[in-house]
Amino acid sequence: MDADNSITPPISILKSLWSRTSDGRWAITNLKGIDLKPQAGFGADYFAFESELELMTSRPSMNITELMATFGPTDFLLKQSILPVVAWKEGETSIRCVGTASVISCSGYVITAAHVLMDPYDSGYGAVRRGNQLAFADQLNFGVIIPLGPGYGFRGFRFFPFEKFWLWGSWKETPLLHESDRFEFLTDIAICKIPEMPGGAAHQPLGLSLNAFVPAEAAYSLGYAEMEDIPLEYGSKGMSIKEFRMDLYVSIGEVMRIFPRNHLDREVPTPGPCFDFKAKIPGKMSGAPVFGAEGVVVRGVVSRSFSGERHAFGAMLGPAMHLALDEPSVKGRTLRTLMETGNEGIARIQGAGL
Repeated sequence: MDADNSITPPISILKSLWSRTSDGRWAITNLKGIDLKPQAGFGADYFAFESELELMTSRPSMNITELMATFGPTDFLLKQSILPVVAWKEGETSIRCVGTASVISCSGYVITAAHVLMDPYDSGYGAVRRGNQLAFADQLNFGVIIPLGPGYGFRGFRFFPFEKFWLWGSWKETPLLHESDRFEFLTDIAICKIPEMPGGAAHQPLGLSLNAFVPAEAAYSLGYAEMEDIPLEYGSKGMSIKEFRMDLYVSIGEVMRIFPRNHLDREVPTPGPCFDFKAKIPGKMSGAPVFGAEGVVVRGVVSRSFSGERHAFGAMLGPAMHLALDEPSVKGRTLRTLMETGNEGIARIQGAGL
C-alpha cells in the first residue's frame, strides 16, 4: 500500500454466532473477532488469507446444523456469511459465478449488488422483462451456495435459490430492435430472500450499520475474486459437482469520497448514494460486503471498479435500509423495520463510530 497508509494486516472481522431460542426468536450466542493474515506471496492490500482451525463457542447449539457451523477453518466460518452468487440452467455443464453476496438475517435475507442480480437478463441466459418486473426462466437456478461444515466428514454444499428479490429503479425502453430495454438503478443495492436453513437452524448474518463511511476510514472488502465457473457432470445418480476452488480474497483500502446525494446529483456513474475507496477489486467481487469500523460492521457493497487500478466504488447500505420491500400482500415494510420490529435475526451493531 502507499507508504502513508496505516491500514496493514492482519485485520479482524467481527463474526457473530446466532441460534434460535426456546421461544422461537433469534439471538446472538457469541461474538468473535476473526483475524485475517495474508498467505505467503501476497501483498498487504489484496490477499488470500491463512486459514486456521477456529472455534466460535465452547457451548454449541444442540441443533446439528447450527453445531456444524461453529467450528472449522477460518475461511469456512466466513463462507457461512459471505457467499458466491451462482447461476446455471438445467443440462448445462458448468455453474457460473456472477458475484458475491452477504447474509444479513438468520431467516435468509441477503444483500448483493443490483447489477449482479440483473446478470441473467443483461447477459441473456435466463431472465426477461414482464411489464415492470424481472422474471427468471423456470429452468434457471439462481442463488447462492454455502459449504457444509468439516464435521460432516465430506466436502459438500447447499444451494439456496433466490425466492424473492427487490431492485429499485425504472426501465428505460430502447427504440432499437437489436437492443434490450435497460434497467436504470436508483441504487446498486439489491436485497434477496433465500430459504431458511434446514431444521430451523440460523443462517449466520453479518452486522449492519446505518451510518456512512467517512473519508480516510479504512474499508475492508471480502469476496470471490475471479472465481472460475464450477464444472458439472451427469451420471446415473444425476448431477454432481467436480472439484473446484472457492477462495475468498481480502481487499483493503481507504475511503476517499462519499456521495450521499448521488441519486439526485449524479456526480459519479455508480447509481445512488455511494462512496469510492482506494482498493483493488477484481471481477466476481461485485456485491461483496464492504466493512467499516475496523471490520465490525458492513457499510456497503462493492459496486464497480477499474481494471488494473486501485480504485473502486461501493453502494451505501444505510439509504437502502429505508426502501420499500413491498409484496402483493405486504406494504410499508423496509429492511430497517424488519431490523427494529421483526423476528428475522438482523444484527445491528451499535456504538461510537459504528
